[in-house]
Amino acid sequence: MCYNLSMKKILMIATGGTIASRLGDNGLSPQMSGEEMLTYVPQIQTLCEVSCIQLMNIDSTNISPNEWELLAKTIENNYQSYDGFVICHGTDTMAYTSAVLSYLIPKSPKPIVITGSQKPIDLVITDAKTNLLDSFLYCVSKKACGTNIVFNGKVINGARAKKDVL
Repeated sequence: MCYNLSMKKILMIATGGTIASRLGDNGLSPQMSGEEMLTYVPQIQTLCEVSCIQLMNIDSTNISPNEWELLAKTIENNYQSYDGFVICHGTDTMAYTSAVLSYLIPKSPKPIVITGSQKPIDLVITDAKTNLLDSFLYCVSKKACGTNIVFNGKVINGARAKKDVL
């Protein structure tokens, strides 16, 4: 495959969550890889050069400080090789992860974007495709920097995010 040399290089880090879930015998559970999620939004390949790392595939209620350290270390280890990072994550602890990464990787000149969804990406009616595409659109934009959540058409500063409960 030929890549446009002016295209940004983005690392997608898959962690699980509803966005990567499938319906099984015990309900929804994260089962999809990052590469598989990308097949549902082929437009992303026209925006940038994407690489994927499957860091974990867990429900975000199981995210702990160990996983936050692993996320930060993964970004740190790949920081010089990429222009930005998109993290696919579950919504339950997305705000906590974004706050932690905001402080572990302060004032990053490169964008660190966290996204997820309310419904799995393989459903016909889902917010996952839009959220993932919006995350990459933001990540490749010239003004993108720092840790942010991109969700439901909004860009939210990672240190100020919270999950609204209705």
